[in-house]
Amino acid sequence: MKLLMVSVGAGRFAVAADTVTQILDPDLERDFTRDPESGEVLRLGVRYRVIHLQEERPDGQSSRLYLVLRAGDGKAMIPVDSADTIQEIPAAAIAPIPSFIFAADRRAFRGVFSDGREPRLLVDVGALL
Repeated sequence: MKLLMVSVGAGRFAVAADTVTQILDPDLERDFTRDPESGEVLRLGVRYRVIHLQEERPDGQSSRLYLVLRAGDGKAMIPVDSADTIQEIPAAAIAPIPSFIFAADRRAFRGVFSDGREPRLLVDVGALL
């Protein structure tokens, strides 16, 4: 399974690489507007729901990059601080996270694994879109 390794603050995550269609820097995009009321992003006439991997950043900073995700008919953006590498991780190396751990209807993460240095949570893009 090819995974894009990303970070948000001190949190380490991974996203299935085939669901990431673009990585955007909002400061370099001409048509990138954040809607403070809805929390969505409008880009090139398309409205994207924004999914935050952490509730609130303890440092008060906003993320520098946005991952544009597509899976099936769903689309969204995830703000991240960095997108490091794409790594091949065997499915057997990912420990599933039981659904009862999450209070929300949709679970954000489907597993945890070690990237060789530290643990990372695997984002469940299908459940979020």
